[in-house]
Amino acid sequence: MTLALRHRPIPDSPLARWDARWKLAAVLVAVGGVAALDRALPAAAALGGGVLLLLAAQLSGRWVRHRLAVFALAALPFLLVLPFTLDTAGPGWNIGPVRVSERGLVSGLAVALRCLAIGAFALVLVGTAPMHHTLAAAYKLRVPGLLVLLTLLAYRYAFLLGDELRRLRVALRVRGFRARADRHGYRTLGHVTGAVLVRGADRADRVADAMRCRGFDGRFHTLTAFRTTTADVLGFLALVTATIALLVWDLT
Repeated sequence: MTLALRHRPIPDSPLARWDARWKLAAVLVAVGGVAALDRALPAAAALGGGVLLLLAAQLSGRWVRHRLAVFALAALPFLLVLPFTLDTAGPGWNIGPVRVSERGLVSGLAVALRCLAIGAFALVLVGTAPMHHTLAAAYKLRVPGLLVLLTLLAYRYAFLLGDELRRLRVALRVRGFRARADRHGYRTLGHVTGAVLVRGADRADRVADAMRCRGFDGRFHTLTAFRTTTADVLGFLALVTATIALLVWDLT
């Protein structure tokens, strides 16, 4: 079986040395707190904190920008729709025949800032530890083993299915196929999708047999060792305290 899963290098930083259990718990609290924010200024402060953590993690700027752009794209519809649909009878501005609501603009901006802040915290979690370490930490935090296993397998086989799709694309291009918006193009893409799913199902059956031959009993096992230090606890308390401060600021 092709080893399609390649762990990206983790830069050495204080966040990379942070115990994965305490880091996961702190980031989850921070993400939950940011999602509960309502005003734009606390959300902007949360985004600033997330950016500071990304800088402390010493992650590649290009890697961070590309992934934050995905979160920005997800928040863009709110920023484009809410100014024209929320509280249009209240304060705002008239731009030709269109009414721009002040409340809608601020609300859309708050949603975008929250989305980017959550993305920044998620990138801190993903970029400072391999995925299997983070999932092992989740198991240590009493997340159900079945859920951890499903997440790990889904992450693992997303890469394998991607490799299958790339091989099929190469085979199609060698045979002169170019994707076009016509009947032949749609039929070919449908066949490719079916082939990827069939190959994925066959591979899943083979992997299940291999896992049973190696004594898999349905439980999640890990050899990852964790050790709590004072810095781990202080980091957790600092991030949780900052999240509580943001929530209090948002409510006042």
